[in-house]
Parts: sequence; structure tokens; C-alpha cells
Amino acid sequence: MQEGWERRHAALALDAASIVALLQPVFPGHSVRTAELLGGGLANTNYKVKFDGSDEPVVLRLFTRDPAACQTELDIYRLAGARMPMPAILYADPAGERSGRPYLVARWIEGVKLDALLARGDEPAIASAARAVGATLAGLAAFLFDRPGFFGPGLTIAQPLDPAAEFVSAYVDEALFAGAAGARLGPELTQALQQLLRDNAALLAAADTQTVLVHGDYKAQNLLVRRADAGTSTDWNVAAVLDWEFAFAGSPLLDVAICLRYSDALPPAFTAAFAAGYRDAGGILPPDWRRVIRLLDLVNLCGFLSAPDARGPMIAEVTALVRATVAGWHIAPRGV
Repeated sequence: MQEGWERRHAALALDAASIVALLQPVFPGHSVRTAELLGGGLANTNYKVKFDGSDEPVVLRLFTRDPAACQTELDIYRLAGARMPMPAILYADPAGERSGRPYLVARWIEGVKLDALLARGDEPAIASAARAVGATLAGLAAFLFDRPGFFGPGLTIAQPLDPAAEFVSAYVDEALFAGAAGARLGPELTQALQQLLRDNAALLAAADTQTVLVHGDYKAQNLLVRRADAGTSTDWNVAAVLDWEFAFAGSPLLDVAICLRYSDALPPAFTAAFAAGYRDAGGILPPDWRRVIRLLDLVNLCGFLSAPDARGPMIAEVTALVRATVAGWHIAPRGV
């Protein structure tokens, strides 16, 4: 589950004076007590900052992968922040006027990353968290768009997307032959992958029935969970969905695909509880949805493999996922 993946952009090293300067619009006159560089992310730079005289940390987030993502995250917070669990944005500088680089300041949310909870192996807690994760994802269906595509300022559709079957096929082909994915997979697996998509393209019509806000990276590392305020020790909810920089308008099944990418390695209760929470909260899972999401996730997997800086554990892990999709296609998916 992305163990050992290397950062794709080096973290920015900031001294206390630089951090204080960036936080002046929110906390004028305060001095920094501690500034902790946060791990987990592979692109942007995040610091957890505490001030003298305050016990409430904030997150300083600097955008190093895509400067435009700062505006996207701010726009999404304005759209969905009142209805979705996400950190409150206290200040944002999308134009990079203060430091030459876009950044934002958000409240720190206490909780446990879902991947850390999964590692504990506590199945009742995992099932409870999975149900909450599914229900939270279903909430994104409240934010509808006229057509799928990538966002520009103000969440306008700056780059429309084709219907799912056309988009998936075109993107995978480009990754295989214009990018490095084909060379990394090898000719036999590349050919098998293309054949799989050709034979099953009709399944992707199920991804064209809704166009909603898609998180775009709805994975365990970006899901912060915690025990519910009331209830037993196995009752968990979603404290925050983090890192909205990849968000776009599209099928909600794309987020389902990302969340369940490693489902074969998780307790069966995870997928069952996720699907139950998703459906109970109004989410729609079409017939044969387990196969549909595997086809959709090939976009992400081939995208990882096509990156010129992909290496080491990432290549090995993603190749194994692609091979498992092809080899296990005719095996009935487990459960639900």
C-alpha cells in the first residue's frame, strides 16, 4: 500500500523565520514553538506548526507539484467545506504573492490515518471505519456538475473529459506507448491489458451515469478517522478527508476504485462495510461494480507507471496490481 514509495518532489526546508512570515496573515506577532515536517505525502510540503501561547496546531501547506492546486483546494473548501469533513482553511495565497509559491494554512485535525488503523488488524474497528469512509464518499454526490472534466479557477470545467470507455482507453494507450508504462510492464502484459480493455469496454458505461465532485486520491493515507464521541470503542467516523489537489468532476466510481485498490489484501469485512456504508448514504453501485472499478483504476495505475521519475517500489507494486487485474479478471470478486 505505497510502502517505500519515494517522494516525487523534494520537501521544502523552511526555517522558523520563514514559517513565521508565511503565517503572519493569520497569526500576527506569534512566535513558532515547533514546526514538524509531515511525512506521508509524495508531492507537496506540509508542516505542523505550534505557536507559543496556543495549544491548537495548524498545517502550513506549500504546493510544489502543481501551483494551480492551491486555488482548486480553496475553491473546493468554499463549495463543500460546510458539508464534508475537511480541515478549515484559515488563509490561502493561491497566487504566491507573499513568497513566490502558493500556500495555505489550515486547522490541524486530530485523528488516525486509515492506513495506520488498517495496520493494527483490529477488524471490528476497521469495519466501522470502512462503513464511515463509504458513507462519507457517498456525500460527494451532492455536488453535481454538468459535464466531467478537470477544474479551472472557480471549479469551471477547463478540460472536458470524454465518456469513460473512450477516456480510459485513450489514457491507457498514451501511458503505454507515449509514456514509459508499456516498457515497464513488458510486451506480454501490455498486450493482455489492451485486450482486457477492448473486451470489456461496455462495462465502463456504468461510469457515465453521474457527474459529481471526485476527490481523485481517496486513499487510506488521505483519510483521517477517529473514535466517535459517543458509542463503543469500535465506533469510528471520518474526521477529515485530506489533500483535494487532484479533485475533478467525474464518476464517483473513480473514488471507489482508488479506495478499494488494495481490497484483496484487506480483511473481507472492509469492502463489505465500505459498500454498505456507501449504499446506506445514497451511493449507487451498479451491477458488476467490482470489475468496473478495476477497469477505471487502470488509468491511475498506468499513470503511475508512465511517470518519468517512477522507480523502485512504486514500479514493482503497481506492476503487480496491473498483473493481478489481468490474471484475476475471470475470478468472481470477493463478496458484495
